[in-house]
Amino acid sequence: MYNLIHHIEIEDKKGSYVEVPFVSEITIEKTIANLSDTATVSFAIFNFNNHIIISDLDDSENKLYKLFKRGQKIRIFLGYDEELRLEFVGYIKEVTTDETGAKLICEDELFIFREKNIPNKTFTPANVKQIAQHVCRIINPKIRVVCEYDMSYEKFTIIDATGFDVLSQLQQDTGANIFFKSVFSNAIGNTVQIDESNFKNQLSGSEYQISSNNSKFKESDLELHISMPYMKKNTEIECAFSFQHNIETGQLQYIDSRDNKVKVKVTSVSINGEIRTEEFGSTGGTEKEFKVNRLSKAEMKKRAKMEHFKLMQPHYTGTFDFWLIPFVEPNYSI
Repeated sequence: MYNLIHHIEIEDKKGSYVEVPFVSEITIEKTIANLSDTATVSFAIFNFNNHIIISDLDDSENKLYKLFKRGQKIRIFLGYDEELRLEFVGYIKEVTTDETGAKLICEDELFIFREKNIPNKTFTPANVKQIAQHVCRIINPKIRVVCEYDMSYEKFTIIDATGFDVLSQLQQDTGANIFFKSVFSNAIGNTVQIDESNFKNQLSGSEYQISSNNSKFKESDLELHISMPYMKKNTEIECAFSFQHNIETGQLQYIDSRDNKVKVKVTSVSINGEIRTEEFGSTGGTEKEFKVNRLSKAEMKKRAKMEHFKLMQPHYTGTFDFWLIPFVEPNYSI
């Protein structure tokens, strides 16, 4: 039987290591449907109804939960026995408390796009890559945009928006998969070997080595990726699942969509205020509608064809529960 282990590593803005004791639950949610991945860490802050106090801090800041602040970096490792795997990299977005304890609400590295407002600007015309590059120059000029899926706007307007708001609009309009990569998030899925007898000392303060996904990815590299979801294999690693081997419970149904009738409708408003619609597919069956910003007619048709292609692929629907082995993420082929 596997022995589940975890390690949570938080850095304050000075680069000092902050430990998270008394963890009761860790939840990580990753989905292409949302712009960012999220994690929630629940932990105790009371001992016999009294706040746990950190003795070497000032009285105003000595309660345990006050160690944690918005914007602190967080890395979450999960694993079994003597092997930990990096599962989440991001920032603390919010700290909440109630009578049961405290929670760290975390967001992946796209959190940095929340921290700056983008000056109001109108693009006429522009494509997705140009808009993303404009945002990245304001957030951090070192961020390189890797755009494998581009669309053109007749007009795109930024008003009272953060960088995160702009990326959310791009995702909504195009259906793209948008994610951020640093040297840390590039290592998600890789493992670190630990000696169980010296577990805490080995991990505290980053005194360990995570195996690298890509030796070409440098510590200074920062990349914003924009790609078409579910359209190509995301990994060469085999992710094999079997109800006889590593699936605990599941409800899956195979859907052969080739004989289904599906029509996709994409609706937009032109610069002149005219409502425009582009359709693709067969009538007399399921109809899906997507409302987008001011894309050109050609790009609206492109979006409709892409969504129709995804809907018409044979696939499984449902869910299944499994262990942390093998490692898998959204967009993986399984």
